[in-house]
Amino acid sequence: MKHKIYFPQFGKETEISKGRTVLAYAKELGIPINSSCGGLGMCKECRISVEKGCEALNKRTELERDLNDNERLACQTIIEDSSVDVYVKVLHYGYLQILAKGKGKRIELNPLTRRVGNKVIFENKEIDNYRGHIYGIAADIGTTTIALYLMDLENGDCICTDAFENPQRIIDGNNVISRIMYDRKNPGKLHKNLISCINKKIREMPCDEQEIYEMVVVGNSTMRDIFFDLDVQTLGVTPFKSVTELSKGPAFLNKKADELSLNIHKNANIYGAPLIGSHVGADTTAVCLSSGLFNTSNEIAMAIDIGTNGEIALKSSNGKIIVTSCAAGSALEPMPALKGTIQKMSLNNEKIEWKTIGDIEPIGICGSGIIDLLGELIKNKKMNEYGYLTDGKIFKITDKIRITQKEIKGENGLMWSKAAISLGIKALLEKAGMGTNDLDRVYLAGSFGTYINKENARRIGLVPAVPLNKIIQVGNAAAEGAKEMLLSRKRRKLAEKSVEKAQHIDLALIPNYGRRLMLDEQNFKELKFKWSKSQPGN
Repeated sequence: MKHKIYFPQFGKETEISKGRTVLAYAKELGIPINSSCGGLGMCKECRISVEKGCEALNKRTELERDLNDNERLACQTIIEDSSVDVYVKVLHYGYLQILAKGKGKRIELNPLTRRVGNKVIFENKEIDNYRGHIYGIAADIGTTTIALYLMDLENGDCICTDAFENPQRIIDGNNVISRIMYDRKNPGKLHKNLISCINKKIREMPCDEQEIYEMVVVGNSTMRDIFFDLDVQTLGVTPFKSVTELSKGPAFLNKKADELSLNIHKNANIYGAPLIGSHVGADTTAVCLSSGLFNTSNEIAMAIDIGTNGEIALKSSNGKIIVTSCAAGSALEPMPALKGTIQKMSLNNEKIEWKTIGDIEPIGICGSGIIDLLGELIKNKKMNEYGYLTDGKIFKITDKIRITQKEIKGENGLMWSKAAISLGIKALLEKAGMGTNDLDRVYLAGSFGTYINKENARRIGLVPAVPLNKIIQVGNAAAEGAKEMLLSRKRRKLAEKSVEKAQHIDLALIPNYGRRLMLDEQNFKELKFKWSKSQPGN
């Protein structure tokens, strides 16, 4: 008799064999289990409860020592005895809180795809007879989530929005490096998975698919290139550049829908917005466009998109744009924004108050909750500005949810993530010869930037120490930028020309980068910076 592993919550089961992890079985069965670190045991998202069959499993690893009784990490749990049935309950799963809206604004309608008489024209080429409508899709392809916007190209209206989890999360983790590694072993599979999912969503849109004549795609460098079925291996090795960047040709892409097997009009043009450089991708281009950094004005502004890979752009008074990316890691978001995760928190002396997504009992804490926690610990003197807890090595939020000294100051912990971002900000200010007092605006983009408490983010040095009214949360600015490029040839051309002039700064090459990351930025002080010629590299 062959024995099985059972996932009763999902009504799924499969035969077991020695040497495989529970996470491997979950992925094989399509179980919605979270594992943003790609199965390395670092994110602690793939928690399970072993209801039956513990004797068939390996002993707990060092990474699991802080878990409750019967809890394991699916990526660390290995079947060692295939003669016993194993029953598993997935503890953290569900639908993510997905940010779809940005600070939308009306722009002058002038799309490349338009009606001329009874014909549909792209630029100056006829692609179809007019059937009654001309639609386009603005697509924001994120590592974690995807947002599609069906736009009417004749009046500029948004007909519908669909935001959903990127199906690749279940296949292999939630960061670009794991996707690149997976694509190396399984070339083309991630592309096919993505296109299949998007085709399904398009079929559900309230329109005739054959009346969709254009799509604008933004995303980080890896996700954009996977969508277009390009080789992404060059993004995983030095100098970490897309094949489009290495070719010295245009940073943008154009393909026909039938080349990508998209179920829209076969002659529809699919436009991949231009990358800026290295891991600063088309999503940052779109953020800069929609937030106004590419506009001609004297405003000195910075745009920050905080995530596992944070992107920062700075526009100086002369209009010059410099950008960088910083590997912040997953510490700032210990759990995805799932139902039941703490997203807001306050601390008043000994009283802790929190708000969870869905207003249910807390199961963990997501990124915005972590920022609140750190800020409130500093404010209430429960932690000093160097990250040391004042009352022991653990701070309890609930009986089951806590933060440890190691999680704050340990290798790849919270302080390291904050240090990567704050050093990126300072490096751009140094390069531009400016200080934090020179900034007219700081734009926070994306889900993380939208949901965090600005005051707490400023308190711990995650964003520049400027007046709160100068910190503007702009929502899904990448999606708004994609819409602008879809609806206006003028805005698309502005993005292309601005990217050509933008300068990418490789943080690893700035003077004393390692020392500054390991020493100077290892704190939770407010981020105040005054430029002088004596700064490193000046």
